[in-house]
Amino acid sequence: MRASARPKSREAQAERMREVWPGLKPLTVFSDGLIAWIGPIRGFQMSYKVSVVWNPTKTIPPLVFVRQPTIAPRPGIGWIDIPHLLYDPESPKDSALCLFDPEQNEWRRSMWISDTIVPWASEWLHHYELWHFDGVWRGANAPGPISIGAGLYRPEKELQNVQRT
Repeated sequence: MRASARPKSREAQAERMREVWPGLKPLTVFSDGLIAWIGPIRGFQMSYKVSVVWNPTKTIPPLVFVRQPTIAPRPGIGWIDIPHLLYDPESPKDSALCLFDPEQNEWRRSMWISDTIVPWASEWLHHYELWHFDGVWRGANAPGPISIGAGLYRPEKELQNVQRT
């Protein structure tokens, strides 16, 4: 579906979400305009309960959080090593999924959350399950390190090259 130039309203996003993902139920609309949906989406072999949170009054794109079962690092590594995670150091289990490269303008307010963010979250979970199995992330990567941990362990010269591209 082609995105129009006009931002989608909260009400339009909620209606479209009801049509496309009826299992994702709106939690509430908060006084600051934030809306959250919660429900199941599927990865590769498992179903996950997620919450999709969006505030149309702010420039922050929608965020997806995995609620059940919680995601976790592979044995022997830490939370900072999970690929494509918007790592929350104060509460790693509450880290959001990194679904797109914001610097490339891959998601815009004129797009449907139901047609972009939710399918991207399902795809992320698919890749997460495979990564958890063998340690290889098969999804697309933005420029730079695949995880916070990978960025910490990269040689300084290599990081400078990434920053210049």
